[in-house]
Amino acid sequence: MTKKVNKQMLKVTILVLTFSQMATNGLSPAMSDMAAAFPDVATSTIQMLMTLPGIFVVILSLISAWLTSVFPKKYLIGTGSLCICATAVLGTCFHQSLPVLFAWSALMGIGMGLISALTVSLISDYYEGQEKENLMGLQTSAANVGGMIMTAVGGVLTAIAWNFDYLVYLIAVPGLLLLILFVPKETPVLREQQDKAVATAGRSSAGSLLKNGKVWIFVVISVMLLFLFNAGPTNLSMYVTEFGIGNSVVAGWVATVFLLGGTLMGIAFGIFSKRLGVFTIPLGFLFMVAGFLVMIAKANVACLYIGCLLAGMSISLVSPQCILQASSFCKSSQELAIAAAVIMAASNIGTFLTPQLTNVARAVTGSESTIYRFILALALALVMTIVTLVIFLINKKKK
Repeated sequence: MTKKVNKQMLKVTILVLTFSQMATNGLSPAMSDMAAAFPDVATSTIQMLMTLPGIFVVILSLISAWLTSVFPKKYLIGTGSLCICATAVLGTCFHQSLPVLFAWSALMGIGMGLISALTVSLISDYYEGQEKENLMGLQTSAANVGGMIMTAVGGVLTAIAWNFDYLVYLIAVPGLLLLILFVPKETPVLREQQDKAVATAGRSSAGSLLKNGKVWIFVVISVMLLFLFNAGPTNLSMYVTEFGIGNSVVAGWVATVFLLGGTLMGIAFGIFSKRLGVFTIPLGFLFMVAGFLVMIAKANVACLYIGCLLAGMSISLVSPQCILQASSFCKSSQELAIAAAVIMAASNIGTFLTPQLTNVARAVTGSESTIYRFILALALALVMTIVTLVIFLINKKKK
């Protein structure tokens, strides 16, 4: 029999654990200094220190449903938190070679993968209806709050020494402690009963879920969202340095404002979702267009802050809506875990591919300037705004 759960403290725990979900952003303030530390290495390769974890998040997300059939979610999330804490220590102490740094990025990705998919799964296990929808929006905000703390503190630490930036990953410690105290090891009885009923009736399967073309629409959207969104964190430090806007502290604060936009919009997500439903997705891409446009309009701190705030709002409109739409096709917690895993995996494939924006912009313009990377991201975000709006209007007419 499942013991009584303190659902309020469970909410707090899920949100604090989610602070680590955007752990890669912690390296954003150090990107310029890292590039200077390894002058013979291509910029896109340095950027992969931030995006490589995405591949490991993909792998862990895709096998998370299987892992939960073998190990309790509590233990898996705890292992993820420990991986991120280990990255903090190892990255600070051992940073002399790029292969070693990539190893720490891989370790970070394993931790992020376990935390990302399984905290979403916890929400589906314990919450329903509007409460679940609101918590998903708050979770996106919490991810951005964690990113804000890491980028702001990381900017200060980077000013001392760029390897000190890795210490921001100790942010995983509070979540680990709360996990030990408030997350039960067992699956809720209600959820177990629902899963058994569905399995007995034979009404659904993971295979049929993944064959649903509508689910894959949101998978593709998730890929494009993070592919474009991460053009901000991976390039902000270099943009600040290139145009003489400031130092690593300024870069840290700019990256923090980028994530602040996501935090504020995540708080309001429930309201937008209730009124607009799936149309929060094209609205999110439109915010990204506006944000990148303001950022490059004039190279000064004011435009950078305003643009980052607007562009950052995009993730909190698009990402939770993709998960909600995909989960609407699910009939069991196993399917919910699979749907969440696929969306998370798609997002992190997009994250991993972000440095290719640098390569494409350089190939097209012949320039290494960061401004062309933002122009390319802006153009693609505009395409996504139009395409998603058209798709959802067509689907609405068919209903």
